[in-house]
Amino acid sequence: MKKKIIYLSLALIWFCLAISVTYAQKTPDGAPPPDKTINLDDDPSTQFLIENLVDEEDSEEFDLDTQFEYLEYFVTNPLDINHAKATALEALGLLSAIQIQALLNYRKRFGQIYSLFELQGVPVFDMNTIRKIAPYISLSASKEKDKLNLNKMFRYAKNQFYTRYQQVLEKQRGYIDTTGTYFLGSPDKWYFRYNMSYKNRMSLGVTLEKDAGEQWLNPLSEQKKGRFIDYFSAHFFLSDLSKNVKAVALGDYRVYFGQGLTAWDGFRVRKGVDVLNIKRISLPLKPYTSVNESLFLRGAAVCFAFGTNQNIESTVFASHRFQNGNRSTIVNMDSDSTNGRLETTVISALYDDGNNRTAGELSDKNSTEMVSAGANIKYRSRNWHLALNTTYVWLNPPIDFASALYRSLLPGGQHFVNISLDYSYLYRNLQFFGETAVSQAGGLATVNGFLSDLDSRISVAILHRYYSRRYLTLLGNSFGEGSSSNNESGLYFAVQSSFGKGVKWSSYFDVYRFRWLRFLTDAPSLGYEYLFKLDYAPNYRISMYTQLRFEEKELNLSGNLGKFDELIPHRRQSWRLHLRYRLNKNLELRNRIELSWFKDDVKSRGFMAYQDFVFTPPKLPFKAQLRFAVFDTDSYDTRIYAYENDVLYAFSVPPYYGRGLRYYLNLNYQPSRMLSFWLRFAQTHFADRDVISSGTGEIQGSNRSEIKAQMRIKF
Repeated sequence: MKKKIIYLSLALIWFCLAISVTYAQKTPDGAPPPDKTINLDDDPSTQFLIENLVDEEDSEEFDLDTQFEYLEYFVTNPLDINHAKATALEALGLLSAIQIQALLNYRKRFGQIYSLFELQGVPVFDMNTIRKIAPYISLSASKEKDKLNLNKMFRYAKNQFYTRYQQVLEKQRGYIDTTGTYFLGSPDKWYFRYNMSYKNRMSLGVTLEKDAGEQWLNPLSEQKKGRFIDYFSAHFFLSDLSKNVKAVALGDYRVYFGQGLTAWDGFRVRKGVDVLNIKRISLPLKPYTSVNESLFLRGAAVCFAFGTNQNIESTVFASHRFQNGNRSTIVNMDSDSTNGRLETTVISALYDDGNNRTAGELSDKNSTEMVSAGANIKYRSRNWHLALNTTYVWLNPPIDFASALYRSLLPGGQHFVNISLDYSYLYRNLQFFGETAVSQAGGLATVNGFLSDLDSRISVAILHRYYSRRYLTLLGNSFGEGSSSNNESGLYFAVQSSFGKGVKWSSYFDVYRFRWLRFLTDAPSLGYEYLFKLDYAPNYRISMYTQLRFEEKELNLSGNLGKFDELIPHRRQSWRLHLRYRLNKNLELRNRIELSWFKDDVKSRGFMAYQDFVFTPPKLPFKAQLRFAVFDTDSYDTRIYAYENDVLYAFSVPPYYGRGLRYYLNLNYQPSRMLSFWLRFAQTHFADRDVISSGTGEIQGSNRSEIKAQMRIKF
């Protein structure tokens, strides 16, 4: 108890000092346009979004490099927001559907925008939004796109090469003890990527990655003959080939249809701090440059446009790839067989973690052949659109869900078909959108939403979803509480209000129901969740917010010894206070205090506070980011996630749990326009244990340290 009081006192002292120093500075009103060299991954609103995306996942890294790489084009070729159509604003990927519509309505009513400061008059645009998009937009006239010329593209293309190394410095059990399950490879993790691009018209790239514990390619060893580095990806992407051919993708790519009920490669849109961002918007086809070993397609895809105003769009794709899965054998009695037994090989689960470190994991590698194809056709009018989407997936061997009771209602087999209609309608400042889909086993899924800026200060969002117990999509990924788009119904309601002078209120409430069993929930269950967030950003130097989040859902009673499984409510609550301020153009400070509570059959609490320093020395190509954090949680249930600055295009959001302290130092050095280096060291010291983790990841000791280095060459 004394230690908790000390920690809390330290945190409060940090905040008092921070606020006093902040208001001692002369901070002019307004927000000048940010420097064009700003990195989106260092933007606070983006950091909060990433935190929210992973805070329910047991993952220490979250990769969004595909989107950030795409934005590099707009740094040197800004998007003209005075003439950009809705599709171009959607492609930018930084604005929600309600913000895009508000901008279009503002242009229609007031005409040309002459200054970035004028964007403050657009409803639902706050200073954080303007600051985020400013490096990638302009107010000048749009230039006509060049005609397709591959010779010119390759001649004047920009080339980038990345290499990254990282390793946990302490020895883990999987590398020491070889009597049981152990890692077959070395503890170092390597990442290589080469990319050639010409504006946003052409992209050619290769990505290779070796995870920690995986083996290296050794062509001189007979035992490893034919084995390549664990992960290999390549792509070739062209856009705007002609009036009718909008994009062509070869190799690895991603497809986005509707609201995600049939096809939506990539991470799921979650409830979070961007409470109005509930409508899926994206280009239908994008190249894949990331390192997630599951969320992509491999083959070819084409996007077409027809009509006088190109208001008819169609995308077709075909893919063939192998995926990790758990093979098992089903034995049935059959009098026609020689021994009276009929054995069938099936897949009981598909894996997306990409780990191939142990003999068991290697046996599951590429064990499933997946062939998929699909198409859509969309008619887009000025105020509405209607699209028909369909996908087909073939698995070999077939998948069988009957091994787990909670998945027993899902249709197994070898062939999977999904068909959907997605639609939207705009009326002034009102947006209606949705998608309704069916699967081959008769499963139904529908998601429908409403967005509106009621006036310049208040906006609302409502979304209803219903996913039947028998609906199954292997390529889709839609809005929801669960990890898959089935066995769920729910209603989401959000409000965002602006009170002027940099004050913004965001809140949502979501109630959901699962009509069948789930993992760790052996009966139909209910749940609800809400979030309240108050932002205050009086100028570009200072921003702060406080946030309260609560969730209650029914789960199994742990350690239940009775004859019947019993569900009890699991309540999770957190409160956060965050302050960010720039003392000058060279030094930025960030503070945070966060408390967490958890209750099932017992109660537990958690606490975390950190101090960040972001230093950019004048006239030097150098940047340093330092964090010192203390934490004290009663259990893993009260863990607290916090975004950490990392090397370029890598994102760390580790869980803070137990009792101890953590610090990291992130350095960036750019000696020339062509060459950049990053170096990162992070260490967690636990004061309440001498053994960290368990199984193959077990570390004997109280420290866990990691080093990471990256180099980028541009030419």
